[in-house]
Amino acid sequence: MKTFFSLILVWLCISTTQAQTPAAKPENLRVFVDCQAYCDLDYVKREITFVDYVNDRFQANVYLLITSQATGSGGREYKLQFEGQQHFAGMAETKSYIRQATATDDEDRKQAIEIIKLGLLPYILKTEKAKEMVISFKDASNQSEIATKPGEDPWNYWVFNLNMRGYFSGDKNYASNSLTGGISASRVTDKLKTTFSADVNQNQNRYGEGDEEFKYTNKRYNFTNTTVWSLSNHLSAGGYVSAEKSDYSNYDLNLAVTPALEYNFYPYAESNNKYIGLMYKAGPRYFDYIEETIFLKKEELRFQQSLSLDMSFNQKWGQLSGSTSYSHYFHDFSKKRVSFSGYADVRLFKGLSFNIGGYYAIQRDQLNIIKGEVSDQDLLTRRRQLDSNYDFFFNFGVRYRFGSLYNNVVNPRFGGVATYFYF
Repeated sequence: MKTFFSLILVWLCISTTQAQTPAAKPENLRVFVDCQAYCDLDYVKREITFVDYVNDRFQANVYLLITSQATGSGGREYKLQFEGQQHFAGMAETKSYIRQATATDDEDRKQAIEIIKLGLLPYILKTEKAKEMVISFKDASNQSEIATKPGEDPWNYWVFNLNMRGYFSGDKNYASNSLTGGISASRVTDKLKTTFSADVNQNQNRYGEGDEEFKYTNKRYNFTNTTVWSLSNHLSAGGYVSAEKSDYSNYDLNLAVTPALEYNFYPYAESNNKYIGLMYKAGPRYFDYIEETIFLKKEELRFQQSLSLDMSFNQKWGQLSGSTSYSHYFHDFSKKRVSFSGYADVRLFKGLSFNIGGYYAIQRDQLNIIKGEVSDQDLLTRRRQLDSNYDFFFNFGVRYRFGSLYNNVVNPRFGGVATYFYF
């Protein structure tokens, strides 16, 4: 009998404890944000608080990849690609929006927040969290701006930019001053893209002081035009026109007219995520040199051709891009250039990622090198281009993150002046 009453007492205690335990809250979506553009992730965490942000994409329910590319008006097109994982596997959707060239960072990030919320909605609806949703709509009568309908563009797609910037630095033994100004114009449609730009740069440098002082000034004037027609989803044709005057490169005039043809193995509409393009260029180039070259020329007209292969991939596992090209002059095939460049940022597993980048060129096409001995001042200050049969750079890095899975907290204290990047 004593045992019976003991069991009854234990059962009542358990029942009472269970009754007093509150119901478990619905589990939040776990989201991994892979931003391959400039993103203000702190702002996202402040504004969208109904999900958990995780540091490991393999632990996320929803993987969000954000990529961008430039638009013809000087803005950017952003693509936000949502992909379900684990029990959301098979769910995927892509949303996009345009950041106008005149938009502020704050306007852009607010627009991005709305797009992210819409993208997460289908996943929220399949969870218990959906019971906590409140649906509302904006009042159209309160909207202060009305979108301009396509075809009502008074500028006929033309966009112009003016710019000027200066840079000044120095101390007792060294000073460097640079002034740059330019103008650009572009018109971009689905069928035709044309861009013009002209800029001027003046760079003054001083080394040492007094009797040991050495000064020099480099000036550069540059004009370029690119025009390309869309022939199909994979093929484009057009050309380049350029004119340059440069003290550093020994050009009184470097004028080139270069027709070009490009084939993209993927449709151009998919270029945000994958691009492999093969380009062929050929055309004349006229040189008028400031000083006589090592080939005893003051001016010359040469024909050049080049073939290049470019690729770019933005995927869940990371980024990969690369380029290789070959060019030569027709008058002497030994005057050639072969270059290779690439960059990769790959997530190997969980918190481990590896990145590597570099460039290497074998160059035998420097027709512009000034005749004569190279002085110590020329070698140390690089005030003019010097003869070199190769050029390279290389970098790499490894990053491993471990610890807490969650990354929801935003704490800006002692962070200095915040610099927010747009999406």
